[in-house]
Amino acid sequence: MKYYEIHEPYYALLAAEDEKKAAEVYVESVADDDGTLKNGIKEVSRQYAYGRVWESDLKNRPEISVSKFVRDFDKRKNDCLLIDGALA
Repeated sequence: MKYYEIHEPYYALLAAEDEKKAAEVYVESVADDDGTLKNGIKEVSRQYAYGRVWESDLKNRPEISVSKFVRDFDKRKNDCLLIDGALA
């Protein structure tokens, strides 16, 4: 699995098999493509994605164990990991 970050028009951190699938997941789950999406997708490392999601989960689910977090994180494929708070 690869990880992608998009900042405009709304922030999203995605787990996807490739950049094309990341764009599809973004359009399905976050916002329509205004024509600039292909230029705004940035691949990020697994460690970066893991850290961002871990930070968010600690705020929202402080009781979560590390082992459960890792299992849940690794199961997510072609999915939004984080989205802009204005959309939640």
